[in-house]
Amino acid sequence: MTGRERIEALYAKQPTDRTPVVHKGYSFCARHVGIPLSDVYKNPVSSYMCQERTYADFGFDGGPFYTFVAYGAGEFGGVIEYLKGDSYGPDVKERPIKDWESFDMDALELPDPRAAGCIPHQMEFARLQERNGSEIAFICGSPFSHAANLFGVSGFMECVLIEPEKAHRAVRKMTDHILQVGEYFIGEFGPGRVLARGVSPSESNALISPQIFEEFAAPYITELNSKILDMGAKSCYLHMCGEHGLNLPQWSKVPFSGEGRRGMISIGKETSLEDAAAYFPDHVICGNIDPAFLMNHSEDEVYRASCEIVERGKEILRGRFVYMAGCEVAPGTPEVNVAAMVRAVNEVGWY
Repeated sequence: MTGRERIEALYAKQPTDRTPVVHKGYSFCARHVGIPLSDVYKNPVSSYMCQERTYADFGFDGGPFYTFVAYGAGEFGGVIEYLKGDSYGPDVKERPIKDWESFDMDALELPDPRAAGCIPHQMEFARLQERNGSEIAFICGSPFSHAANLFGVSGFMECVLIEPEKAHRAVRKMTDHILQVGEYFIGEFGPGRVLARGVSPSESNALISPQIFEEFAAPYITELNSKILDMGAKSCYLHMCGEHGLNLPQWSKVPFSGEGRRGMISIGKETSLEDAAAYFPDHVICGNIDPAFLMNHSEDEVYRASCEIVERGKEILRGRFVYMAGCEVAPGTPEVNVAAMVRAVNEVGWY
């Protein structure tokens, strides 16, 4: 099977010839090819090219994706600054909500879902995905993490605790915005062709309790995914960034796919493959070598650890496992270590 065939088979509940191995590391791709990291976010053509070349050079499955750190800030009128150099992405120079205590949340207008912030870059990238036959996607949820980017995470957490109704209105606005963006992308490419991709760093239990997750995050991501799937998204992908152990019972109730399909959930080193398999019995699980281990250990150590994770993933998840790093691969990671991930899958990942 080709790499893209393996990924699509997993969504469609079909068997694969071996465990897919996927790369998550935009800054690593930029450094490997020799372009500024800022181009990954502001130049869709360069972004697509550097990812595609990196995947081909190392033998990864799947295809390039567009991402944007701090999504929501620029889309609602904040100022984004693209820093120069090979190790920095975009920075939020000015937040849409500078003083949450005095801000009138009702005055926060929904942005144009076709023109706001990085959305034009997303659409240009999606057209490159379509043209090159790779998976088409857009930045979806979670609404809670994106709403935190309106304030800055610390300010948003204060608002959640001190003025919860205002925080609810912020998450409501973000949910409505993402639904409009989803309608735009699915309308452009058609039902069954667009993947909804999300990441959830601000829901980590390092920042919030499971009670806050249940009240402020779970209802909105459940609504968002349900409606996006009803619009015709082919599946939902989520990266659970950081510690989510106490949130897993709530995450398990969130829809990630329609009938006859699977969703895809990637986990960090903090979540075990066993727990992920138990809480998400119908979906693909991706993970989860520690990026710090990947960067700081020897090639042989990375190879052995990779073999162990792949063999466990095959045993525990039985055909619904993807091997990848548990979070973004750092740009300074030795290339031989990244190659060792692929070598391990090619040697022990076959079914």
